[in-house]
Order: sequence, then structure tokens, then C-alpha cells
Amino acid sequence: MVDVVFGRRRRAAAVEIRTDREVYRPGDTVRARVRLTPGTDLPDPEIVVALLHADSVSESGSSWTDSWAVDGRYVFEGRSLRAGEAVEVVVDLRVPDRSVAFPEIDDDPLVDDPDDYRYEILRSEVWGAPTSTGKALRSEWFVQVTAPGTDERLAITVLAVGGPVDAVTEPRGDSDRLARITLDGLPQRSVPAGATVTGRLRVDARTELDARALRVDLLLVETRADRVLTAERRAGVTVSGPVRLSPGAPRDLPFSLTLPPDLTPSVTTESWAVSWVLHGVVDLPLREDAVGKRVVAVHDPRA
Repeated sequence: MVDVVFGRRRRAAAVEIRTDREVYRPGDTVRARVRLTPGTDLPDPEIVVALLHADSVSESGSSWTDSWAVDGRYVFEGRSLRAGEAVEVVVDLRVPDRSVAFPEIDDDPLVDDPDDYRYEILRSEVWGAPTSTGKALRSEWFVQVTAPGTDERLAITVLAVGGPVDAVTEPRGDSDRLARITLDGLPQRSVPAGATVTGRLRVDARTELDARALRVDLLLVETRADRVLTAERRAGVTVSGPVRLSPGAPRDLPFSLTLPPDLTPSVTTESWAVSWVLHGVVDLPLREDAVGKRVVAVHDPRA
């Protein structure tokens, strides 16, 4: 940013931010090195180095971002900084080790010291979902330096680590009236993007069906407040060509699906979620397909 001095534009401060790594796990410490060169004299400035989490939502042609600090420090306290004189500081900032806010927590500040920036941060705010950049939803992390006339950010990545999957097969719409479709044998824990997922597609027809194909599709599903913002097919495999399905003669077919390597991690926050959903599809001509779905959780392959 710039200010105006005697009719000339002058930078308030030049800021360089470096971190010890680009990628962090929940609970890690970010060591940030900040180099600040004021463009004008700054007598007793208030300068903060903070770790920020930001949620961004794009919905119905509009978008908004909500960001908050989860850790931070005042730096260069009690010092007057002169124009053109570079100063450096190293600040350790802790990444929260929980991905969703506690449902009930006392709204006490992190520290009981009004002269510490953490006094401005409430304990209930010290959380944030791992980095995930979906089509309509984004969870992002930054190291931010705020100084007079300057607000600079450096993006970092907080990994979504692997974990157990809580998923059941569900029919979609009237699918259960036509056939019971299940996806079994899937991993019980999250899988890294780029991995190959194997399982079994079972189709138990409730009436005679002439299917053009049996498929397993992978969809990106983004939801906010139980409203679907995105439902986009990202990969799929044909398990069978044209087939007649009859009641009492279920079909069990193995499948193998390689996930694209660029999938964003599955993330669930207080208000929105990015999910990956496998659809077992009975492709029916001239009528709505019969579909059974099951969630598969994805984490960052670097975790």
C-alpha cells in the first residue's frame, strides 16, 4: 500500500514474509520470518504478525470471505522505525490441532494480557478447516503482517490428514423402487488423491430393467447449510455394458477407479462441506437412472 507525501506517492512499508515450510499439519508450528522496510518514519507503530484462517463461499453469483486470526504477536513494540531502515523478526505461530470448533467453549482470550495480541483472539475462534479449494467453497491459511498502511499475506497449506470414514450406501430419489444398489468393499479410512479405489458394485433389481450400462462415478459435492452448491462428475468407470436385470438375480461386479491426483481434500466445517461421493449407476434409457451413493473421504497425499 502507499501514502502521499508532498504530492508524491510513497510506499508505507515493504514487507517480505518467509516461512520455514510451505506445508503444515494440524498442531505444527509455523516459523515466520518477516522483513519490513518502512517507506516513511513510523513512530511507535502497531505491527502484528498473525496466522489467519479464511472461509470463502461463492453462491448464486455472489461471494464472501470470512477470516479470523488463530494466533498472533505484536512485534517491534516500543520502537520507532525510520524510513528505509529494514528490520527483521521471527515469530512462531501454532496451527490449531482441531478442524472444527468445539460446540461449547468459554469465550476467554488466549492469554490474560491486554498487551499481547492473543488477548484479542477468543479460544472459541482458535480452529479452522484444513486447506481445501473446491469449486464454490475454499478453506485457506495465511501468515499476515499488518502495519500502518500495509496488509500483506503469504499463503500456506494446512494438510487434511487421513482418518476413518463414516459413510453408508444410500439410494438417490426413487432409485430404491427400481433396484437396491450398494457399493461395498471400499476403504474404511480416507485415501490420498491419486490413489486407486477398489470395491464391489451390487445391483439387486426390484423389477425387470434393461440397462445400457452399469457405472461407478465419482462426484464432487459441495454443500452449505444442507443446500447443494456443486455436484460435478470428476471421474468414472464403466463396470458393465448393456445388461438385463431381473428380480431375484442380483449382480455383483468388482470395480477399480483411479482418483484424479488434483482432488481437493474432503472437509467438513461448521457451515459447509466438500465431499467426494461414489455413485453406483444403473444407466436406464428414457427414464431417470437408478443410483446408489456412498461417500469416500480424500486427504492430501502429502499428509
